Parts: sequence; C-alpha cells; structure tokens
Amino acid sequence: MNNKLPKSVLYVRCSTLHQNTDRQTNDFGKSLKDNFQHFLEDKESGTIPIFERKNGKLLKVMIDEGTINHIHIHQIDRCARNLKSLLEFIEYTSERGVNVHFKKEGINTLGEDGKPSYMVKMMISVMGAFAEVENEIRAERQKEGIRIAQIKGRYNNRIKRGKETPQRFLMKHSKAVEYLKMGMKGSEVIRLLDGNINKNTITKIKKHIHLDIAV
Repeated sequence: MNNKLPKSVLYVRCSTLHQNTDRQTNDFGKSLKDNFQHFLEDKESGTIPIFERKNGKLLKVMIDEGTINHIHIHQIDRCARNLKSLLEFIEYTSERGVNVHFKKEGINTLGEDGKPSYMVKMMISVMGAFAEVENEIRAERQKEGIRIAQIKGRYNNRIKRGKETPQRFLMKHSKAVEYLKMGMKGSEVIRLLDGNINKNTITKIKKHIHLDIAV
C-alpha cells in the first residue's frame, strides 16, 4: 500500500445500482484503490447531500474522528450536484484540516501549509456553478426530447415484455422502494431520482408494498 497518504480515502459515487464506478477507480487501466487506506462507494443520486448518503455518513464519521486527512474524488459532480452542497462540504472538511482532491479538475482544497486557498475556493465555486447549470440544461433537454417524441407518437415509456411479477417490479425500482419505506413522499422520491421515475410508477410501487404515503 502507498504510505504517502496514510490517512486517505478514495470516495466514488454513481446514481444507480446498475451503474459501475470503474471510471472513478481506475487510472489508465490500473486500480487506484491500493493507493488509499480506505475506499467508500455510494450508489445514490448526487442531489442527496454527501453526508446523508449511506457511506457518506461513514465519511463524516471518519472526518470527525480524525481517521483521514485526505479525500480523493474523481470529479466535482461526484461530490455534489449543486453549489450550496458543494461549498458546505468543502467548508466542513477544510475547517477540520481535511484536504479534498478533485482529480479531473486537478484541484486541492487545502494548500501545502494545510490552509484553504481563497483562490481555489473561488475556482471551485465557478466550476460548481457551471456543473449545476449543465445538469439543469441536460435534464431540460431530456424532457424536451421526450415531449417532442410524444408529440410525434414515437415515445413509449413502457417496454413490451412478458408479465412482470411484483417482486421483479420492486427489485427494478429498489431505490424508490427504499426511499418510500423511509417515509418519503412520492414527489420527493421523483426529485431524488432526477426525474427518472414518474408518479404512476410510484403509485404502483406503493400498491405493491402496501404503503399509504401521499404523492
């Protein structure tokens, strides 16, 4: 193991269980995991603040207990999808002497003296703002594409297949099931899943798991 960063963690995130994090854990075909003392992976929407994610909560504990002093993240949007959450995370880690390295952007939140650089903070703010706008534009383009396809009669959100069992249906929407069982409203689940699920599907999920939660 590389001892240059003895208190370091590699943190990766993707949005769904069906996606993989290979792009974030490999560098030119070589695994990065052996370069770090700890490895944490979340498969949750980037709209969820990092410290509210399953392993993000563990990351916060490690920061608070002084277990780590360096966090390696592939890209800014793996950390947060909006500027407010991003800056709150950076402020929290910086106040506790924990450096965050964003690989793709080539940025460290702390300088060699262990102090935050206001110039770096400004750069991160600009990059985070651009990333937030880019995500909003991408989502809007997706919605526009669906609307156009619907008008032309080319969009069908239902894939023809054999009869689907309730168990298979719930497994396919496991993340939404988890959120609903936590007591979240259907509208909150739709937002957390970046609009990749609709109200009708939420209603069907609740019918199968016998929940009485207002959408």
